[in-house]
Amino acid sequence: TWRFITSSADGTKLAATVHGGNIWTSSNSGVTWTENTSTGAAKSWHHITSSADGTKLAAEVNAGHIWTSSDSGATWTENTTTSGTTKYWHGITSSADGTKLAAVENNGNIYTSTDSGATWTEDTSVGATKGWWDITSSSDGTKLAATARFGHIWTSTDSGATWTVDTSVGATKGWRQITMSADGTKLAATVANSNLWTSNDSGA
Repeated sequence: TWRFITSSADGTKLAATVHGGNIWTSSNSGVTWTENTSTGAAKSWHHITSSADGTKLAAEVNAGHIWTSSDSGATWTENTTTSGTTKYWHGITSSADGTKLAAVENNGNIYTSTDSGATWTEDTSVGATKGWWDITSSSDGTKLAATARFGHIWTSTDSGATWTVDTSVGATKGWRQITMSADGTKLAATVANSNLWTSNDSGA
């Protein structure tokens, strides 16, 4: 049961997650794949993200922890510094160099890391916990955008230190996935059972 997939900038290195399974990687644009079992028993893998060169990866376990790799997925390290407890992770994104990461917890908060996922900071500045669904990043990691299910899109221009809610689209919506161009100016987001939304001004 495949969940999510990520790619290096040149498309040669791929990594994909299996819900109730393992992480699979490819170094030849998906022609052949290798299953990684070094993380132990099968897990409820969810989102996964990659650095531009494909060496640094970060993957979430739903009702679990965030795992990181610095060798294109050959070996993995489980991170428990996000307050130590398991969480319902629901989205993760990476800067091009893999140092800045941002992740969202469904019915929780946004977490950021500036050291490739070794340590994390929980952000509670957006108020009450939300049904966060997905998050995306510019290549330098300064611009972020996150979707809240049955809520709004939130944006940040300072690597997640502060956030701004966008209500220009009217009523709350069932936001799902979101993606961003390398410079952070162009965004595209989906709404469940509805339409696609785009922005050319960083989500303003």
